[in-house]
Amino acid sequence: MHSCDNKRSPGRLSRQGPEVLRWLLFEAAKTSARGCAPGYGYHTTVKERIDANRACLSQARRIVGQAVHLLADLGDEAFTIVAQPAAPSTIAR
Repeated sequence: MHSCDNKRSPGRLSRQGPEVLRWLLFEAAKTSARGCAPGYGYHTTVKERIDANRACLSQARRIVGQAVHLLADLGDEAFTIVAQPAAPSTIAR
């Protein structure tokens, strides 16, 4: 066994998980290219170093990491269903 057996070549993406979720993460990461976005500095740094596509992929991975930490901190509370407020039944006239 070689130590490189578990490593992928640069730029090759894992196609694991639902396609819709991967698309959603990529679209969310593309919004970090906006100047007002919280991840703008990171996105710009990676874009200058590599390219815009890889910057979006890197940002998507960061979003997943942040989501995992948030869900881990919540524990079982992450799976509790929160009751939605009832819609008003009166019609304004």
